[in-house]
Amino acid sequence: MNSLVLHTSFIFMKRNILLLIAVFCLLSFTSCIVSKQYVQYISSKEEIIEPQTKNVLVFATENVRVNEFSKTFQKNFTDKKEFTASYLNDFLQEAKSSDLFSNVSVDVLNSTYSSLNTEYVDYVIHFSNFEISNRIEFQQTGGMGMNGMGGMQSSTSIEYCVISVKVEIYDTINNKEILDFVVIGEEAVFLFNFTKTLQKAKERSITHIINYLKSGKTQYEKY
Repeated sequence: MNSLVLHTSFIFMKRNILLLIAVFCLLSFTSCIVSKQYVQYISSKEEIIEPQTKNVLVFATENVRVNEFSKTFQKNFTDKKEFTASYLNDFLQEAKSSDLFSNVSVDVLNSTYSSLNTEYVDYVIHFSNFEISNRIEFQQTGGMGMNGMGGMQSSTSIEYCVISVKVEIYDTINNKEILDFVVIGEEAVFLFNFTKTLQKAKERSITHIINYLKSGKTQYEKY
């Protein structure tokens, strides 16, 4: 009788431990899911009507603040002008592949709206206030002890490259700004490949711009 009770108690305790482990794993997984707003400070005066039929001109101002990843920046770009030209070219390719507008062209010579030739353009998109920085994310990890209680815990850190850009859109027909916002792109450093990290952060900021203009999406889940 005693052995039967002990055996039943052992099975019950084992099931409880397995249940605790399952709950712990589920909580650990869901806690890693982060919803972040990558399009911020939105100021909308008017909507872009039927963007797929519009001709758009894009230009950038060379005010780039390189707060972090400065060695990587210098390795890949001779100066800030080359970086903004690269950003414009990447945006051009992404906008064309997404069919966001009827036609997209880039102006790399002028840096002010008033100096542009907008005779055959419906909208102008201006990129400015580029900032390259980083953020460090700390994560707690821990194991389950033999008694079902928490085991040893450790902390790991992940560095992210963060690129933010101010985006302004002008209606050239009425000669006025109709929309502006700040977009963020970021990527975690993996295997010390800082060049790839910087490029990916840049690409993601552009993707967030395209997605916002197409669908109004501002938040993304990140694991």
